[in-house]
Amino acid sequence: MRSYLSALPDAAKQLLSAEIARARSRGEDVPGGDLILAALGTAAPAAQPAAPGERPDATPRFLFRSLEPFLIDERLETKARGRIMRGSLQAIWTYFKRDLQPDAMAELERISRAAEDGGDEAPVASAIAQVLPTLAASAQAALDQAARSEQDRKRLTVRLGDDRVKEDLIDILAILAEQQIIAGSVSRAPNGIKNLAEEGLANARAMLEPIATHRPQALPYCLALLQNRLVHRAQLARLAVLVAESDDPVKIAATPYKAAVDLVIADIERATQRVSRALKEGNGERAQAGIKEFHDSIRSLRTDMSLVGEGVWQKRLGMLRADLSGLLSAQIENLPGEVRRVLRPRQKSDHPMAPLSEETVQEIEGRLDLLICCRNHASEIALNEITSRVFSEIQGYLDPTLTQLMDSIRAAPDTDRELKISQIEAAVRFSARIFGQSYAQLLQKAADVAIASGKAAR
Repeated sequence: MRSYLSALPDAAKQLLSAEIARARSRGEDVPGGDLILAALGTAAPAAQPAAPGERPDATPRFLFRSLEPFLIDERLETKARGRIMRGSLQAIWTYFKRDLQPDAMAELERISRAAEDGGDEAPVASAIAQVLPTLAASAQAALDQAARSEQDRKRLTVRLGDDRVKEDLIDILAILAEQQIIAGSVSRAPNGIKNLAEEGLANARAMLEPIATHRPQALPYCLALLQNRLVHRAQLARLAVLVAESDDPVKIAATPYKAAVDLVIADIERATQRVSRALKEGNGERAQAGIKEFHDSIRSLRTDMSLVGEGVWQKRLGMLRADLSGLLSAQIENLPGEVRRVLRPRQKSDHPMAPLSEETVQEIEGRLDLLICCRNHASEIALNEITSRVFSEIQGYLDPTLTQLMDSIRAAPDTDRELKISQIEAAVRFSARIFGQSYAQLLQKAADVAIASGKAAR
């Protein structure tokens, strides 16, 4: 992505930077905006002062309010019905306003502004209810025309900006057309379902069976709402297994409830993307949370379904596992070398050597925490061999190295004493990750004695 963005023409870079600045000036969040700007090699353009009377348009917020439970921030490699990119909404609103029904949308904007000023949203809700049937019909006609003609398909894609936005538009029209039925489908289900099993599983099927029988096109969106109520979201696949009366993916895929498995795999892909994003941002806790979610979701899916063979779902999971494995391998493979680089003896110098910086030690601690997390969840992310090897290598290096450092501090010259003390402290902190806190506390006591005896000997 960085290579692609950096190779864009200057005019395209300026246009993309300006669009990010305009979105932020409207108060919209731009996922990855800072990373995009960094890859473009440009700073965020200064926000232009708003013209007199100009303010962010609230109409999309009113129009798309019912879509909030279905929105995600990630762009999935494979579209999942019931999950809509948040970034698609602005593109679709622009298409409605510019190309589809400009007059009706302009009137809706006027009513929305009045509703904001007056604090009464009833008029805008009434206006949306009136304009929605014709708006949806026009959008559906455009989609149908695009399905029949390649030229019309390309034209619609250009207007929306992306084929994935077109796919999201299909979801949006389906949800808006059946929003009351969809919203009511799982209204009796409790929030925070800890275990979708036995009676709870049977109740969920009973709630959704009328939808699956009479309105199967709405089922994916009802399943998405049910998934939002689960503590362990991957358990949604149990519903598909129950209906198919089999854990065979081929039999499950033959039922309308196959959408449940698609939603679970979409969540697994989102976890992969969150890990990638967290690593780029240096947020170790979020990365570890994503790894755990990935592991737990795949393990739950493998427990409930038979995932042997070469089916579509199995291939997608294999690709996601390979992607995450490659991403994490790059983070931990060189970790033993980094530990050795920080703790190795330095050549003697006549000038004082600077101690290790806190940032350096914290960075390695964070990567050690990542290693431990990967080791604990290695079975589902194909990292058993590398995590065992890296962990053993660091474990075999730390103990004798710390002993050597404590021996050398007793006779350390003034020029490198502060460095050696910082190395001892870093080694103790690293040992807390590798050997545990109890052993690290013993090492800390020994280190304190060694440092004090070296000071007394002077």
